Amino acid sequence: MGERKKEQTFVSRHRTGLALLKIVHKVDSAVIPLRIIQTVLDVAGSYLGLYLTARFIDSLLEGRFREGMILGGLTAGLGVITAVAGAFVVRAYGGSSKRCEVAFEVMMREKAVSLDYETMEQPQVAEQIYNSERTASMYGGLESVVDSYHGILAGLLNMAAALGLVAALCMRRPSVQEGVLALAAQPWVSALTIVLFACILSVIHVRINSQSMKNTKAYLQDHTGMELRLSYLLDRVAGSFNAAKVVRIYDMKDMLMGNITKYNQQSKEFYGGMCDMTRTKNFVSGRAVSVGSFTQYVGALTKLSGGFGQYSWFNDRLSQIITYMGDFLELMGRENCHAGGSIPVEKRLDGEYEIEFKDVSFHYPGSQDMILEHVNCRLDMKNKLALVGKNGAGKTTFVKLLCRLYEPTDGVITLNGIDIRRYREEEYRELFGVVFQDFKLFSFPLWQNLAAGYARDEKKIWENLEKAGAGEFVKGLPQGIDTLLFKDKEGGVDVSGGEAQKLALARALYKDAPFVVLDEPTAALDPISEAQVYESFHEMVRDKTSIYISHRMSSCRFCDDIVVFDDGKIVERGSHEELLAAGGCYAGMWNAQAKYYTEDCAGE
Repeated sequence: MGERKKEQTFVSRHRTGLALLKIVHKVDSAVIPLRIIQTVLDVAGSYLGLYLTARFIDSLLEGRFREGMILGGLTAGLGVITAVAGAFVVRAYGGSSKRCEVAFEVMMREKAVSLDYETMEQPQVAEQIYNSERTASMYGGLESVVDSYHGILAGLLNMAAALGLVAALCMRRPSVQEGVLALAAQPWVSALTIVLFACILSVIHVRINSQSMKNTKAYLQDHTGMELRLSYLLDRVAGSFNAAKVVRIYDMKDMLMGNITKYNQQSKEFYGGMCDMTRTKNFVSGRAVSVGSFTQYVGALTKLSGGFGQYSWFNDRLSQIITYMGDFLELMGRENCHAGGSIPVEKRLDGEYEIEFKDVSFHYPGSQDMILEHVNCRLDMKNKLALVGKNGAGKTTFVKLLCRLYEPTDGVITLNGIDIRRYREEEYRELFGVVFQDFKLFSFPLWQNLAAGYARDEKKIWENLEKAGAGEFVKGLPQGIDTLLFKDKEGGVDVSGGEAQKLALARALYKDAPFVVLDEPTAALDPISEAQVYESFHEMVRDKTSIYISHRMSSCRFCDDIVVFDDGKIVERGSHEELLAAGGCYAGMWNAQAKYYTEDCAGE
């Protein structure tokens, strides 16, 4: 649970609670007023019933039957009215509470997509999202905060009303007919008795709930890690289609179920301990004491005890909620790693944008290992540029910096002579259509996967599907471009890795950006499909600057310019023929793969 393990004070707890209530009010302004009305109705109805019932009994005992009938009818009528009003409020609150529950997840997702890539990729951010969602599904989210304050308010009102009723009873001199109540003939005797009882009860409550709060926080902190491991096994391994092949190939069923059983047993023990603590608190809080007494003294004492117990229990519960809702608040308050620029990007119909890396070095956050060192590179407009090198040489990182997913550790990247950090981030990224090696398609209709954040243009969609070599495949789908991808939902269709890569390429082309960046664009394609892609590659990126990464050296022959990376540095640059003639790093990689090209051709 990280930093939230520090002790909560009364002030810090309710400062956090009020911050969460502000979020609730922003989501639905009716939630808090409805809960307050419900609380008042519950307490008022309870005490009116107690008072009127006591007067009703007195009337019957003293022979005032007419008055008793009136009081009985009034008691029943008020009971019906408060019950009906309460039912309407509860129904209205139910809808508002559901909106809070949904809004909790929506707000986290909205915040996540608004963060810059570097911030979002930090492990602690993903952990905050996962922890918040998991614990909220177990213990409740924003609506639980409202419920806890509802309980606290109800407890305070119950105590205030009980003390007021006791004070009124103590000051009233009883008649002889009131039987046992005559023992309290002197007001100060009754008052002293009640005060002593309340003080003793309060001390017991404070001690028990203080210890219970510490125990509960320890339970939650220990339980969270175990619950996350159990959730990972259930959701991301046993319930994952991506993991299904590995589980079966390597016969992981028994090992997997053994771990699930172990963590599930720990979860049962945890809940057993929580139930034991809850029973102890409930017993001490007076909830085991009957509230059916027909005397105002006993009723008031019970209400006082119950009110204090209610306040203590919900205050404790609020503390538990604050313990894990800290992740949610930290996420909502998280700032981006880098400030956005303010300069608009010039819209050029000719696509003439000049980008240059000037002595750029970079290491990933949390690491001091330099991925790029003193890189200097200017991109020639409307050329086809290949980035080649061994795995880990820095090629993909170069592209991430180019697209401003990360910012240089040292040096600058300029667009038309201006540091790209000064431009509006969204406008700068409009310049790039990118297919990363780990591209992602979604369980949306095919056309939404291609158009993404842009308007639907069927003619343009089909044109780019044909360019990417996916036209025939899409025509054969049940609903064409309206076909739902993947079988996550009913009616969806799965696509092969090669077809998916063609669709990702079509998405990049559909954006019609001046720069097209392809990271391993043919990695999932067979040699024939690869040849087809490169044959039409020149047509795909006409009038655009294209940059792509490839491990297949044969593809570099299609490019005007080749940049060779080695150990985070640019070690060579030139055309295919120039680099072969130089006999350096590129020539060595080409010659190492040349025999495979020869063997492939011989096989054909």
